[in-house]
Amino acid sequence: WNRQNPAMNATRGHAPPRTRRWRALGPHLAPPVLGIVALMLFLTFGRPPSDAYGWRTLFEIGHVPLFGVAGLLVLRVVRVLQGTKQLSWPDFLVALLATVVLSLVAEASQLLQPGRNASVGDALKNLTGAVCFIAIAASCRPQLWQPLGRDGPVAARLVLAGAALVLLLAVMPLFSVAWHYHQRAAALPVIGDLTRTWQRPFLSAGRADVARVPAPPGWREMQGKEVARLTFLDAPWPGFTIREPFPDWSGYASLRFQVWSELDGPVEIVLRVDDTHRARPHADRYNASFIVLPGLNDFAVPLKTIARGPRERELDLSDISQFVLFSRRPEEPFELYFGPVWLEGAPAEP
Repeated sequence: WNRQNPAMNATRGHAPPRTRRWRALGPHLAPPVLGIVALMLFLTFGRPPSDAYGWRTLFEIGHVPLFGVAGLLVLRVVRVLQGTKQLSWPDFLVALLATVVLSLVAEASQLLQPGRNASVGDALKNLTGAVCFIAIAASCRPQLWQPLGRDGPVAARLVLAGAALVLLLAVMPLFSVAWHYHQRAAALPVIGDLTRTWQRPFLSAGRADVARVPAPPGWREMQGKEVARLTFLDAPWPGFTIREPFPDWSGYASLRFQVWSELDGPVEIVLRVDDTHRARPHADRYNASFIVLPGLNDFAVPLKTIARGPRERELDLSDISQFVLFSRRPEEPFELYFGPVWLEGAPAEP
C-alpha cells in the first residue's frame, strides 16, 4: 500500500530521492537565486532619480557591475547544483552562458515598457561585466591553472590583470563626469560658455547650429578670444539650452551676457530660466524678450527680476536647473555671436 501512495510516503519521511535532493539544496540555492531576481528587477524597472548628466552616466555604467555580480551569483548556483567545492572550466563556461541569456532576456523585456528600448550598447556592457567578474573569480582558483604547470600562476595573474584593466576602462566615463562637474564649478562666475570643452555635456542646440569662431572685429572685450556663432534656423524655437548650470545663483545680483550682431536690423531673442521645482507651464518660469541691435549688445538682468518670473511663486535661485536663449519663429535663418554668460555682483549691491 505504501508503494502505491507517494503522498503518504512523503508524510512518513520517505520522500522520493529527487524531492529530498531539492529540499536539501533549497537553503543553498535560495540566496543566489533571490539575488539574481532582485538584480534583474532593478535593471528592468530601475530609473535614475533625475535626468542629470551624472545620474545618466552612472546608470549606463551600472550595467557592468550589475551583471558582474549576476555572473558570480549564477556561478554560485552552478556550484550548488554540481554539489562540489571545486569548480571546473565547464562550470565557468556554463555560468557565463547563463548570464548572457539573462542579459538578453533583460534587454528584451524593456521592449515591453513604454519609452524604453533594447540597447546593443547595454548588452555589451552586460557581457563585459559578466566576463570580467567571472574571469577574476577563475583567476583566484589555483586548481584551475594546475594543468598549465609552471605557467599556470602566470596565466592566472595575466587574466586577473586583464579583467581589472577592462573594468577600469569601463568606468572611465565616471572620471570624465567628475572632471566636467569640477570644471563647471571652477568656471564661476561664468555659468555658460559655448566655446569650452567642459560645457558640451550640458549644452544642446535645438534647430540651431553652433560654431566656435574668432570674435568679430570691433568686439573689444573679446578680441583675441573665441566666441560662439549661433545660426538660428527658420524653424520654431531655435536656440541653445544650458542644462545643469552651476545651480546656486543666490549669492549674486545679476545675470550678464553679451551678443554681437552683424545683421542690418534688430532681431528678438528670448531668455528662459527654470529651477528644479518647475511645473513646465509658461507661467511657472522666467521668460523675457530682448532686442538685439547691430553691433555689441550688453544685457544685464537683475536676479530679483528673474526670481519674480513665475506668477504664483518665486523662482528658487539656489536651485537653477537650466536656462535657454532662443528665437521665436524667424522667417529666415540669421546669425548672432555669443560670449560667456556670467553672474556678477552681490545681492546687497545696488
